[in-house]
Amino acid sequence: MNTLARPTFSAETIRAQTLAILHGWGMAGADAEATADALLDCDLRGIDTHGISLLALYAGWIAEGGFELAATAEIVREGPNTALLDARGGLGFAVSVRAAEMAAEKAKARGVAAVTVRNSHHFGAAGYYARIAARLGVVSMVATSTKVVCVVPPGAAEPVLGTNPLAYGIPRDTGEPIVFDMATSTAAGNKVRLHQLDGTPVPEGWVVDGQGQPVTDPAVASQLVYEPGPGGLTPLGATPVLGAYKGYGLALMVHFLGGTLPGGRFAGSRNPDHPQGEGDNIGHFFLAIDPAAFRDMGDFLGDVGDVESSLRATPTADPARPVLLPGDIEERMRQERLARGVPLAANLVTRLREIAADLGVPFLLDGAAAAAGRDPNPDPQPS
Repeated sequence: MNTLARPTFSAETIRAQTLAILHGWGMAGADAEATADALLDCDLRGIDTHGISLLALYAGWIAEGGFELAATAEIVREGPNTALLDARGGLGFAVSVRAAEMAAEKAKARGVAAVTVRNSHHFGAAGYYARIAARLGVVSMVATSTKVVCVVPPGAAEPVLGTNPLAYGIPRDTGEPIVFDMATSTAAGNKVRLHQLDGTPVPEGWVVDGQGQPVTDPAVASQLVYEPGPGGLTPLGATPVLGAYKGYGLALMVHFLGGTLPGGRFAGSRNPDHPQGEGDNIGHFFLAIDPAAFRDMGDFLGDVGDVESSLRATPTADPARPVLLPGDIEERMRQERLARGVPLAANLVTRLREIAADLGVPFLLDGAAAAAGRDPNPDPQPS
């Protein structure tokens, strides 16, 4: 997507604007800071679908009710290797940071640990939490249930599942962990929303109508994804011939771990008598594995390094396009955006201005504010 004509803003400005809006919604203290950090991390890494743009989506959801933005998560159950947290209707960012860190700490003590969260809302990018845990020296996996029903199973006319993201993190001897983050749909719903904001066609295969035919018009595609009725996103693979049943199976696994295990809602349920809990009741799942419980940590990291170096040394079909590892592009983008600023769509800036005005909080995104600057939230070195 072309971002050359977009105004750009410094990381500090984007984080400050995010905090202003969160405070206007009633979120304060460490929870607001953790949420702003998570959103900014995505904007810096080029994951524009999960950065400050989410505030425009959340504004609509919050207006519908069911959010307790001042809520503090509580531990419902806890064992040596496990825990269940209740987010009490708050956004999922701060509670998910806590859960990822708790899973890593328990795994360092016991070898393997899993922490789940229920009664939450959207938590942004799953990879953010996989990275947090992997920085603590554990192999991590993150899964979450979803609010929006937008994915059409193979052979169906109507959506039943969400995008059901899955992520993993692998610690490295030096540098950031290897982090892979994917929707189990062919594309994330917010990517369709960004095409609508930009007025650019949606790639064929991302969205189908009720007859299973591809849709590329961004306005129609966004309507199919975000409004009730036939049609929606395809599972990863797009078509049965290309393996859509694999994406469908992965999406189910993610819901069983992130939704069913902690007691989260199945948004696609067609059984009105089945208890689902209050509100969105989104569930999250965080798994951590300490490699040192299985072998010498140095040997493990050495083998991870061997995999990395072997992949990077692989001959390529195009010498200008070397083999990359998950996260390479995002880390490169992060460095570039810290130096040059983060581009935001003009329509998004306008919407954020409206939200700030409605809340009576400062609007800080007037004019192009990009400039080289320090990282407002420097990443800790992995252990």
